[in-house]
Order: sequence, then structure tokens, then C-alpha cells
Amino acid sequence: MNTTSQFTSNFWNIYIAAIVVLSFIGLAWLLLSQNKTKMPPKGEDVKTMGHSWDGIEEYNNPLPRWWFYLFVLTMIFSAAYLFLYPGLGDYKGYLNWTSQNQYEKEVQKADEQYGQIYAKFANMPIEQVAQDPQAQRIGKNLFDTYCIQCHGSDAKGSKGFPNLTDHDWLWGGEPDKIQETIAKGRIAVMAPWGPVLGEERVKDVANYVMSLSKPAGQYDAERAARGEALFHGGPANCFTCHGDKGQGIQGLGPNLTDDVWLWGGTQKAIIETITNGRHNQMPAWDNFLDKNKLHIMTAYVWGLSNKDGKAPAPAQAAQPAAVPASQASAPAAVEDSARVSVDNGVAKFYFATGKNDVAADAAQVAADLVAAGKEGKKLVVSGFADSTGDAAANEALSKQRAEAVQAFLEAQSVAADNIELRKPENITGAQGDAVEGRRVEVAVEG
Repeated sequence: MNTTSQFTSNFWNIYIAAIVVLSFIGLAWLLLSQNKTKMPPKGEDVKTMGHSWDGIEEYNNPLPRWWFYLFVLTMIFSAAYLFLYPGLGDYKGYLNWTSQNQYEKEVQKADEQYGQIYAKFANMPIEQVAQDPQAQRIGKNLFDTYCIQCHGSDAKGSKGFPNLTDHDWLWGGEPDKIQETIAKGRIAVMAPWGPVLGEERVKDVANYVMSLSKPAGQYDAERAARGEALFHGGPANCFTCHGDKGQGIQGLGPNLTDDVWLWGGTQKAIIETITNGRHNQMPAWDNFLDKNKLHIMTAYVWGLSNKDGKAPAPAQAAQPAAVPASQASAPAAVEDSARVSVDNGVAKFYFATGKNDVAADAAQVAADLVAAGKEGKKLVVSGFADSTGDAAANEALSKQRAEAVQAFLEAQSVAADNIELRKPENITGAQGDAVEGRRVEVAVEG
């Protein structure tokens, strides 16, 4: 049994076909019925229709021959068209034409014509493609087709759409990150904090955010002081996405210290962002661009912010003073930092001492876990603490770290209903000042 018969009926196919055929027959009858009148013999007057309106009568003239034959040709053309192409219900036409087939033929023709040109750059490094004039012309054409609607013809974006000509990248400005963004798209969500904080506390946070990038005098210092406490704790915990200094966390929250604002950096705009939240989505283009076109597009976009074909040099961290070998502790330095590892399907989020910042590469390391959460599976989040120090403070920090991981998962578009904060039976994760005590575990349940 055809299950689709429960939802569709052949009635509408017959109904449409019948309307078309009957309309065709009706028009033919109308044409022929009005073609009976002939021109009178020479010298005789043309008869009237017998109607009179205020002494005005209508002559019974025959149809003009040119008009009659033009109508006949139109009907012949229509009949031929309905035979060759779709138009009678679900009849596909003698030529079996569809818009999809037409599109595929045009794409195939274009690939045959231009495919070798795209393939020419496929094995070239991004930096080299970005400097090739021909590749740049192709990239510009692709950009103008798919990207200028949001990013503008100059690629500098507008309110709500990022500037691609600077070095401010939320998801990473390296070639592989740019290609991933173009191919898979991105979804960025900031929760609305207005209902949680209230109007006055929103203003406090906004002034603190302004203080991170603006000179004194452009913000209210008193409000900024109150906002700092809210930024680093309280119901908002802004630092879980934006970092403890507002420096931003790749893939989570933008840098608030550089005075680059996607939605505007005025106090009014910042208050609006905090109050109502933001939701942005870039579509995925891998269904429209094959790998060779993606390679060229990536090089073009990368080249917009690296005009000389070279990536900017990373900032050099200050070198620590030399210490005696007996005091060196390289493993501890590695341990005392945020990182993520996955062991037997359980993701372990480690934190620096006294911090609850999620590692910058968490989205990549825990990609499978995030995918499971997006598919509807429950993610159980459990925070642990060290056995030394104040137990209450350790437990509070453990909860903050668990909430930071929860915020991270929600920022990756995992539904809140699929995340459960669950306190482990034994919250102590390690004896003494050890890294195992500064962790949050996330496991898939069900």
C-alpha cells in the first residue's frame, strides 16, 4: 500500500488538468462562434446588432483576419507547449523538463567551463591564493554573489554583521577556521539578561563593559564598580563567555576590551544588547560551494584582513625570570591552566586555580559531546573541588565552574532542557592542590 495515499489524492491532478483542457475548448468555441459574421457585399451597409443605447447602435462587424489568425496561432502554440512541458496536472511533459534538471545542466556546463580554473588553485596554500590576481577576481565574484548581502560590498559589514577586513574574529581568523565558518555556518546566541538583572543592574553592567574599552568620563564610574561585581559573579556571570578580563573566549563571547562592536558601542546599544540578548546566524555554504570554490573563497576572505599575504604576528607573552632548577615546576604550569580532554566519552573541563574560565579550544575538543546534546541526548554536568581550603568556598567555586560549562554548552546551541547540573556523590575530586580537583565532568546519559 502506498502510504502517501493517506495524505494526497489524484483528484487535484485531474481537477487542474480538466480546468486547463476545458478552458482551452471554451476559448476555441468562443473564437469560432464569433467568426460567423462575414463582410457584406460591396455597396451594402453593415448590419447592426439591433441594440440601441441613447440612439447609439453597434455594428455587426466580423473579426479582423489578422486578429483571428493570431489567436489561432496562440492556441496552437499553447497546445504544443502543454504537450512538451508540464502544465496538465502532474503530467511531466514529453521533454520531462524540470527546474531542477535545468539547474543541474547549467551547473554542469559551468563546471566544465570553469572547473579547471578552480582546480588550478586547489593545491596552492591559502597565502599564495590570496595573492594571485586571477584567484582574487574569482573570489570577489563569489563574495559578491553570496556574501555582500550581509557583509557589504566593501566587506566591512554593518550593524549586526561582522567586518571582515580587520583582525577581530570571534570564531578564529586562521584559514582553517575561516573555511569552517564559510562551509558549516555559525550560530551565536547571547541570552537576554534584562529579566534577570532588572533595569538598574543592566545599566551597571553596561557601564562596566564600557570601562573596559573607553576612557574615563565616557561612563559612570560608580555604576561600573557595581557592574564589575555582577560581571564576575551574581546571576549573570558574564565572564564565563567573555573571560575574566573581558578579553573574550573564542567561539563563546567577543572581546569587550578592543572597542569593536558588532551591535554598537554606545551606552544605549550596550544596554539593549544586555537587556534583550542577541541571536545571529550565518548560513552554511558547503551545499552551494564545492571544495575548490571554498578554497578560493577562504583565501579571498583571509586576504581581506591580511593584505600583504601574511598573518599578523601573535602577541608575545612576557618571559618569566629564570629560576633555579630545584624550584622549576613545568608540569604544574601546564596543569594550572584551562583545558579540556575526553576520556571514554566523558569530557573533563579543567580550570586554572581560582578561575572558572572554560578553555578556548573547548568547542573543538568536545565537538562530539556538543553534537550529542544538539541531537537531544541529555548531558550531565558535575563539578568537583579540591579537598584543601575552605570547603564552602570550594563547593561554591565548583558550582560556578559547572555553571560556566553549562553556559558554554548553551552557547554551542545545546538546548537548556538537554543539560542537567548534577552534584556528584563525592564532590571532592582530589587530595591537596591537584588539577583533578579543579574539573567539571560532562557525560552523555541515555
